[in-house]
Amino acid sequence: MNPPIKPQLKRSKPLPSIPEEVMKTAAAYKRVGETENVGSFRALVSGKIYYYSTYVQGELNDHKRPTGYLVIRGDGSVPPLSEAKKPLRMINSTDGILREILLNGPSLANRPTDNWEGLEELLSRISNMLKCPLPADVQQALEVFRSIPERVLDKQREIREIVLNGEKLFEELTTDYLITDAFYEKVESEFYRYVECQFVQHDIQVTTYPEREKFLQYLSSVVSITNFSLWRLYRSLKKHHHAMTITDKRDLEAHEDVRKDPRRDKNTEEHFKMVFNRTRNPRDE
Repeated sequence: MNPPIKPQLKRSKPLPSIPEEVMKTAAAYKRVGETENVGSFRALVSGKIYYYSTYVQGELNDHKRPTGYLVIRGDGSVPPLSEAKKPLRMINSTDGILREILLNGPSLANRPTDNWEGLEELLSRISNMLKCPLPADVQQALEVFRSIPERVLDKQREIREIVLNGEKLFEELTTDYLITDAFYEKVESEFYRYVECQFVQHDIQVTTYPEREKFLQYLSSVVSITNFSLWRLYRSLKKHHHAMTITDKRDLEAHEDVRKDPRRDKNTEEHFKMVFNRTRNPRDE
């Protein structure tokens, strides 16, 4: 079992000072009862630097949903929304993705793998005890069954790698606090891998149900109490099978939603539709 991952979220360099003209502009767009928060991360788009301010009612709190957004050029001027959308998306997405990978990712990366390693060993022992050759359809079902722990463990290793990569990305970002197109692409790439790994781990349990059932039915037809060792392994395998079987309708529907939109583009666009509606940059004529 791998040692637990505990990302060290230490900034490479201290937070940079924000230009006074940017701070003044952010304050000028504040509404009654709001507090503005100009982030330290900046976006570089077409040679221009952009800052990003959020607004919340009352005192600042990470758990509060922003009531407004504003993108500000490095000189303190406010671009139209059409120009503001890309830097806003880059800063907002980078912040959200790194928070997900570095704050929620470790709990996924540190999940115990004993169960899958045990299933891998169990299937190997059963395979060695069965008389060969097996019927072709049963052999195929066994191969599918044996691929499950292998693929789950492979994706588990990848999740660990992604979390460690997230730590490196945070270190890189806090060197100059600048989000470029190249950096943004790296962050998005890690997020897509992160989502895909979780989907595959879930999907393989959903889609392999028929093959698992077929192999267990065959196994039940050849085991007997007189062959206690094989019978005991069969009982253990049935427990693994039941643990993997997903029957909750809502879980299955949610899984199919992810299959149709594996990168979660629909959710992302719905999020930015809301963000752009709350963005205070002037609308184009």
